[in-house]
Amino acid sequence: MSDFFYRCAPEPCAPTTAPNLQPRALYEALADRVRERILAHELRPGEPISETALMHEYGVSRTPVRETLKLLHHEGLLTARPRRGMSVRILGTQEREEAMRLHRLLQTHASAHGVAFGAQPCQSLLGRILGMTELHLRLAYGPAFEGMLQKAQGQQGR
Repeated sequence: MSDFFYRCAPEPCAPTTAPNLQPRALYEALADRVRERILAHELRPGEPISETALMHEYGVSRTPVRETLKLLHHEGLLTARPRRGMSVRILGTQEREEAMRLHRLLQTHASAHGVAFGAQPCQSLLGRILGMTELHLRLAYGPAFEGMLQKAQGQQGR
């Protein structure tokens, strides 16, 4: 990446000493649980997601379920189907390959430049992008992604 990118990145906010007094939104906690199930392939790619089933399973009303589904759709984990609701996103071969290439590229860049995440303003952005590529790879490969990641890291160490 060019020096321009690093010079133009916003400075991180200074940490505050005041405790965070805001309670976590219900839909965020619910999104964490549903996300975990999707990434573990408990909810399989292509599987429809029922608002009603989630409401009953987690004992919550329709509003937090809808907010959860919107969030997971925004993250790219769900696909909206007109008049049919949401389903777990299916990543095609090309999307999986692109996500894997991008993930490797970012990891290589980070390690080649001795990047310590959080050390520079840009590293927060790099970390978020790496996190999103990893999220999509976990969606595509499920629990098998851990083995793929370990194998790739072992090959880089040679």
